[in-house]
Amino acid sequence: MAFTIRNLKIRDQILLVTFPPLFVLLCAVALFFYAYWSAINTERAALRSKERVVRGESFLRHATEASMAVRGYVFNHRQDLLASYDKSVKEGQEDLLALVDLDAVDSGELQEVIRIRAEFDQMQSQWALPSMDKVRAGAELDQNAVMSDGQSRLADIRVHVLKLRNEDEGQNVSEMTSAEKVIQRMLVVGVTLAALLAGILVFLTGVVTRLIVAPVLQLIRASELVGRGDFSPELPPVVDNEFGVLSRSFSQMTSALRREREEIASLNRFSEAVTQCTSELEVYDLVLHSLRERFQPRQVIIFKLNAAENYLEAAATLVPLPKEEGSWPVIEEPHNCKAVRTGRSFVVNDVQIEPLCPSKFVLPTEGSYYCGPLIAGGIIIGAVRMEAAKDLWTPDRQRLLESYLSGAASALSNIRLLDRMKQQANIDVLTGLYNRRFLEDYTRKLFAIARRRAQPVGVIMLDLDHFKSFNDIYGHEIGDRVLRHFAKTVTNCMRETNLAARYGGEEFVVILPDTSAQACTVVAERIRKAVMTMVVPSNTEKPLPQLTVSVGVVAFPEHGQTLEEIIQASDKALYESKRSGRNRVTVAAEPDSVAG
Repeated sequence: MAFTIRNLKIRDQILLVTFPPLFVLLCAVALFFYAYWSAINTERAALRSKERVVRGESFLRHATEASMAVRGYVFNHRQDLLASYDKSVKEGQEDLLALVDLDAVDSGELQEVIRIRAEFDQMQSQWALPSMDKVRAGAELDQNAVMSDGQSRLADIRVHVLKLRNEDEGQNVSEMTSAEKVIQRMLVVGVTLAALLAGILVFLTGVVTRLIVAPVLQLIRASELVGRGDFSPELPPVVDNEFGVLSRSFSQMTSALRREREEIASLNRFSEAVTQCTSELEVYDLVLHSLRERFQPRQVIIFKLNAAENYLEAAATLVPLPKEEGSWPVIEEPHNCKAVRTGRSFVVNDVQIEPLCPSKFVLPTEGSYYCGPLIAGGIIIGAVRMEAAKDLWTPDRQRLLESYLSGAASALSNIRLLDRMKQQANIDVLTGLYNRRFLEDYTRKLFAIARRRAQPVGVIMLDLDHFKSFNDIYGHEIGDRVLRHFAKTVTNCMRETNLAARYGGEEFVVILPDTSAQACTVVAERIRKAVMTMVVPSNTEKPLPQLTVSVGVVAFPEHGQTLEEIIQASDKALYESKRSGRNRVTVAAEPDSVAG
């Protein structure tokens, strides 16, 4: 029974609870109306019986009055007694008519009333009227006989009237007793029905309440568990009612929330990991790994936009590109990529039906693909193409993928911005050479490597001769121009593996890895001679005077074990060049020879 009720709709379960009380209520109402009808009938019967008794007594009184009037007239010959007789007879007749109406429903009592009426009529016709006529005629009457005959007739009538009254009283008592029994039976039936109703109601209410409350409590507990992050709660059994529908819907919602949470967690892990990347290659590897893990694609191609040379280059791929494309994996015209041209994603759910990207770069021959731009700060910096099975790209998957691409684009933009900031922090704005801070960091690291490898490091310190006076005479604008030309001249005189930096003011330093002091002298002389032939535009008809440079040369670890010692030694060598007449190269003396 419980299983049957459980499968009922909630409305039917409520009807199941309400129908028995309603049925019992209807029975109670029917009993009430029956009791009311019985009470009315009993009351009516009692009133009829009472009225019959009253009418019978009234008739008996009038019959007695009529008999007494006749006897009085016979004895006293008083005429006023005739009027009394007529009145009593008339009222007696009325009482008899009323009794006939009241006893019309009971044939036995009606017959008794008819008999009484006949006797009353005979008393008039056979006794009262003849006796009064004889008195009027003056005839002699035997008064005792008249009296005896009248009393006899009146006694007969009284006997019948009393009998009728007794029958009415007995019937009244019987009807009252019957009514009381009916009421008692109805009371017993009503109490029984009420008890039965209470039992049924308690039972069904308990059953239905459990069937309704239990699923509700389960859903409440499930909601609390889902709110705490537990997406595997115990749900109500799937039945054919509203709770079954609600349970299925809740299960689907929980599954969707679990998937969404997993996707958010995966996306958060990706976002956290991508923000920790320190290079673009690291970002590319992380993107390929995350997209392969989340979407199981056939191919992923990450394009990098080279704005300067106006092409898209395949910077990283999940599957190696064909050999004919791998040597120079480039889309020569970025606008051929719809994602780059429109700034929006481009989706093909079936490559065999829908039009493909006009770039024609290694397009798939089956399945589907998604191509989305990498946008950071409103600027397109690249694109990503992902190839997968047919009809994979639902709106939800597109939104999820775009979240990954947005995080990757932001990370790439931050890395590039950080590289630019580092570069700007390490570059002297005026000359384009490295600044002193970068020089010191670079040199310390280089010295540590050279010490482990037992390799020398050459250091050249340069200072433009009389530059301060030159700057005062020709102005700072010309002085800045001289410094820029000097920096370019120094850079042209050294190899790419060497490093030039502006140490401060008109002082410059050149670092030459794996180079001895003697080899540094050759580079220093080349720079000195190049400076002597350097031409700086003056924007006037009068050319600028010739510039010269004084140079000091040292080597690590020959002239010092630390950067401070090397700088100090090179500064001394430079000072020696200045003291010796400028425009010359001086190699620092070895520490042992100086001490000796």
